[in-house]
Amino acid sequence: MGSITRSAPLLLAGLLFAGVLQAEDAVSTLVVEPFTHSRLVDQRLQTQGDQPVVIGSIRRINNQLRAEREVRASGDLASVSWEILDGYEPEVAFSHLLGQLLEQPHTLLYACDGRECGSSSLWANQVLHNSRLYGPDEDQRYLALRLDAEPQRFITLYSITRGNRRSYLNMTQLTPDQPVQQALYPTPSTLLKVLRSENNLALPSLQDPRLREDWTRLLVRMMRLDSLLRLQLDGGDAPQLANDMKAAGVAASRMQLGEPVPAEGAVLQRIR
Repeated sequence: MGSITRSAPLLLAGLLFAGVLQAEDAVSTLVVEPFTHSRLVDQRLQTQGDQPVVIGSIRRINNQLRAEREVRASGDLASVSWEILDGYEPEVAFSHLLGQLLEQPHTLLYACDGRECGSSSLWANQVLHNSRLYGPDEDQRYLALRLDAEPQRFITLYSITRGNRRSYLNMTQLTPDQPVQQALYPTPSTLLKVLRSENNLALPSLQDPRLREDWTRLLVRMMRLDSLLRLQLDGGDAPQLANDMKAAGVAASRMQLGEPVPAEGAVLQRIR
């Protein structure tokens, strides 16, 4: 059984990678196709280890790395790093992988970019354990999500452009032995970041009243972060979601209903 903790100390590298690293091809275990204009520079495959997935900001307290939120689970962890080639920006490679992930049933958990992510040195050396991923704090991006199909998987993406202008992209994929059962939600700022970058957000089935209430609260807070944001809501759960958001104070003029597909859940599209 996995668990979620807040303000939790992350395990040191020696303990984190206590499992046996396999000689298998970690890339072949990934659920995405790598970016074409990239070169594999590192891959690791660890089995049966206790793994943390960072889903909140990180900082060092009393010489110990702490995450605002993290998920812990025992399972198989693949970690793959690529160098981005041919003059492509890391954002292009990042979006290439993210687009494939967002096509699958998923739950966004956390996203940050630039200095708001904290120290790149901490991400590179103490979270991802790859010094090649260290660079200027303003040139980094991180995202974590959960793939909700069976088997459940937790995915992280981290990109960096180093001082020598070489760009790298890392992906980790944790497949828990037992699914993490806790309800996990993103922050409102994470929702807004992904909506701005990808122009749409897919939500799960909202038939459960408590789940719909939680998502309504998050989306209302997201709308307050950007007073100019307007949305089209598609899907079978969109009409009730729109009514709930209006009841919570979102102006009707900021939302419009689209098509009733998918039959369950809702898809939010940014109206430019």
